[in-house]
Amino acid sequence: MLNERQFSLLDAIESQPVSLSVLARQTGVSARTILRDIDYLNFTLSGKAHIRTAGNALYQLEIVDRKSYFQLLQRHDNDDRMLALLLIHPVISRAQLADALNLPDSWVAERLPRLKTRHQRAFSLASRPGAGHYIDVDEHKRFLLLANVFRKDPFVYPLTGMTPDAYAQLQEECRRQTDWPNISPDYRVSMILAACALRECPQCPGPTIPEKVRERLNHLQHQAESMTPEYVRELLAASSSAGSPHVVDAQLIEDLTGHLKRCVAMPQWLAENRQGSMNHLKAAWPAAFDMSVKFINHLRTVMDIPLIDSDLPGLYFACALERHQHESTPVILLADQNAIAAINKMAIEREVLNCRVIVARTPDELDAICEELTPALIINNGHDTLDNGPRHVLTIRNIITSAGIDQIKDFLASAFIRQQPERFFPPEGYFHYPNAAGESWAQIVAAIAARLCAEKRLTPEESQRICQREQEGENLIVNRIAIPHCWSDRQKPFRGFFITLERGLLVNGEEVQHLLMACASAANRQELKIFSFLASQLNSHSAETIEKIRDYEGFVALLR
Repeated sequence: MLNERQFSLLDAIESQPVSLSVLARQTGVSARTILRDIDYLNFTLSGKAHIRTAGNALYQLEIVDRKSYFQLLQRHDNDDRMLALLLIHPVISRAQLADALNLPDSWVAERLPRLKTRHQRAFSLASRPGAGHYIDVDEHKRFLLLANVFRKDPFVYPLTGMTPDAYAQLQEECRRQTDWPNISPDYRVSMILAACALRECPQCPGPTIPEKVRERLNHLQHQAESMTPEYVRELLAASSSAGSPHVVDAQLIEDLTGHLKRCVAMPQWLAENRQGSMNHLKAAWPAAFDMSVKFINHLRTVMDIPLIDSDLPGLYFACALERHQHESTPVILLADQNAIAAINKMAIEREVLNCRVIVARTPDELDAICEELTPALIINNGHDTLDNGPRHVLTIRNIITSAGIDQIKDFLASAFIRQQPERFFPPEGYFHYPNAAGESWAQIVAAIAARLCAEKRLTPEESQRICQREQEGENLIVNRIAIPHCWSDRQKPFRGFFITLERGLLVNGEEVQHLLMACASAANRQELKIFSFLASQLNSHSAETIEKIRDYEGFVALLR
């Protein structure tokens, strides 16, 4: 069996590489113990996942077979078995739990608080003096929670007559049913098993779906049908905020409608597996995740449903942003050979998104074009020598290969930032904030925003928006640097103010060593690219390098 420390270790390295020293500090054991745990985990997870070194003494979990991996974890984790017993019995004592699980009473005493913390967003685990423990939810939610447990593992609780053959027969029966098109057959099976465990059925699973389960399925199907595009459009309008990009289109409404239908038809209060980290996408499209968080929070106030795969709305908003950021980026290709110029122009426009290539035959022609427009990049594909000056010049001779295309993509994404980091991250906005040991994240953000506001670097409205954004959840943290941000109505360039902290702290379970308070205009396409650039640059450094930053110069050095 895996112990608590080993589960924590898997959680820590699943989404990002982590150093041995950080893992030891987080778990409170020696680095040698962590190495022994890694050897044991690699043996246990053989064929399903593997912990590999990612360079610079970093360790990361590589999952080979996700379904088998999570099934294996469930067999090592008795939380689901204990949760099933708590849901089936109105009240059950610790001794009864230990006896039913065939585990020591001390183990149950240790795991009950963990179970309470693990599922605190889904339900409340309470105790009754002299009686025992119970799940404090209404009958309908109790049923759905138990169905969620059976969906993860149909044999988590022994049911009379429920053999693998009987289970296969039940699956086949549910697959033949067509009355509930929005509810998957496996979810119907889990509801039948839950009804049997709660003794709501006159018999153990048989050839037909019990009447009480039919009533619940009809109710869920009716709720799913109420999730219409018109309703989603109203939700989007109610959750919009000042400064955010206008990205609502037919495709976004269709994506969100389908997602809400699944959430309502198949309520999933217990995550079926660990959510992967979305930090890289969150950093590349923070505006999308800000809109997603507002949308989800508003929805939760009007409807009590679990939003399965809560990161998916963020992806839908990100795709909508991508559809709306379609303005072509001008790129000048200086080439004195017609055939090569034609081939390279076609290759660049095919491979580089939203790129418009203008061919110049001579340096004089290049200068004339530059007087009419400002290119994002000049590619010297000929034999002339160009002086970089204030222009962005990339020299690639002859036919441009895939490596050259990658160079162009990287250059377009970051050249304007690398050459002028002080424009976007002004040195006069830097200061050191001596946060106290007990100071909360909300207090730190409010104090820093207030100082920047007093220095006229942020407006009072921007300061207020940043503080409100940080309270909404899904905080943007890139490799131990938190980025509280807001979207401004003003057309000023991106402003990012780097602040070092006296001591690190945890924000939503992630370590934060420093802070970059940012204010962007969502109407400016380059503003959004800066977040993607920050994500790629900061993640390219080790956690130890981030921790050693002591001033503004150290931060800017990471960006060049």
